[in-house]
Amino acid sequence: MGENIEVWRQVFQELMQEVKPWHTWTLTLDKDLLPNIQEPGWTQYQQWTFARFQCSSCSRSWASAQVQVLFHMNWSKRKSRGQVKMRVFAQRCKKCCQPPFETPEFTQENISRILYNLVLRILKKCYREEFKSIETIPTIKNISLEGPHDSDNCEACLQGFCAQGATNKFTCPQDHRSNAFSCK
Repeated sequence: MGENIEVWRQVFQELMQEVKPWHTWTLTLDKDLLPNIQEPGWTQYQQWTFARFQCSSCSRSWASAQVQVLFHMNWSKRKSRGQVKMRVFAQRCKKCCQPPFETPEFTQENISRILYNLVLRILKKCYREEFKSIETIPTIKNISLEGPHDSDNCEACLQGFCAQGATNKFTCPQDHRSNAFSCK
């Protein structure tokens, strides 16, 4: 993800320039960001999406449709400046003994879809722009996935923040099978 953040930033800047060309927005990674724990004045947006992983120990690869991407955003009207902090929750290999958490790899198309959905949320929450309905774009799964979510190797589940984990600390009003939704 570290080497990929520039792609995220570039796509985010392009999307924001289309809708708010006179405003400045920044996107930064924050590995300490937690769901439902925002600084005063900040708003949250979460999305579960599809991504691929590769184990740095054994080179095994796997895909997941339950990759959590968390955003906290803040808009300063006085400064015409906005900030977005982003965290992508990792997963680890289920075949290795004591594997490290691996960061996911996203397709360019899914990065664009995730950030498009984020920009819609920014327009609604930060600019108070009203939409009859916000139509988020679902992310694309490029393979068919079978089997249950591997909660034992999901960073978000182990921290109690995954929608699929039994120990989640928050509730979401929408169906977990949808790829994009917001929790308050």
